Amino acid sequence: MPFGSNGRVSAPRAPRGAIMLALGLLVSLFLPFAGIMLTAYGMRELAEARGSRGLAIALIEGLALLAVSFLVGPGLGFLLAPIVVCCWGISACMWRTATVTNVSIAIVVAGLVGYGVDAFIAAASGTSVHETAVAYLMQGVRDSVGTGVSAELVTTQLEPLVEAIWPLMYVLSAMMDGLLAGIGSFLSGARCGRTPQAPSIARFDAPMWSVGVLAISVVCLGASFTGFPEAEVLRTVSFTVLMSVRFIFACQGFGVVSALMARKRIGCFTRTVCIFLLFWSEAMFFLMSIVGLIDVWANFRRLPRDGSHAQAQQ
Repeated sequence: MPFGSNGRVSAPRAPRGAIMLALGLLVSLFLPFAGIMLTAYGMRELAEARGSRGLAIALIEGLALLAVSFLVGPGLGFLLAPIVVCCWGISACMWRTATVTNVSIAIVVAGLVGYGVDAFIAAASGTSVHETAVAYLMQGVRDSVGTGVSAELVTTQLEPLVEAIWPLMYVLSAMMDGLLAGIGSFLSGARCGRTPQAPSIARFDAPMWSVGVLAISVVCLGASFTGFPEAEVLRTVSFTVLMSVRFIFACQGFGVVSALMARKRIGCFTRTVCIFLLFWSEAMFFLMSIVGLIDVWANFRRLPRDGSHAQAQQ
């Protein structure tokens, strides 16, 4: 059933979208979660009202407000830059057709912008983004494990892992921003009468390129232990890519389980317990990622595929 088919429909208006965009960026300075949704809501309404021109207007307005924020205070501009990029990218994807491929591109670009912002700030402070990020994450590890000999041992053992995965924090941040932007864009589209089908993870289908990226990252990760001069850089990049693409297969695995639960008509309480256990198994053993990887070929849900899997819909 289309989402919002029984709700109140309002014709899209460009001025209202522009106001929501500006309000969203303002709110992002104080309540980032709400601000990101409002920003994407306004950008999507501009797209619904003016089409491709509306997307261009949304980008121009976002960049103009970004320039104003830099004039008010550079810190504000650095904070808002990844939000503008992420919200515009996700809104553009969802205005047309959101696929795993174009949403992944939007998230990667937003993550790179966030990394670039931090790298610029770190360079201006006379340090590097690597040193800053690792120090921040290691402080979080120390706060978590506490004090004592055993805690110090755990911290020492985890330091090489932190050195390898520190860029993942930018991917996770971009993914969270993308999720919030997706919610705002979806609600705006539903309000404007698009009556889109409610997103369902049971229909999630990973594209075949994700398998290639996974294979390349595994090969490069293995090569990084051969000891050549740039091995540490290759290890960090490979591990970050591996852990990032893993989320695609995890969603695929959860999609398989969700479809099975729906087919078996499992009750709410049992479903909640199962979901909790599945999240735990994914965190500990990557179980859902493995199921999702197998499903790329096995197609447990019998989804229609054209061979490329490129049209994995929202």
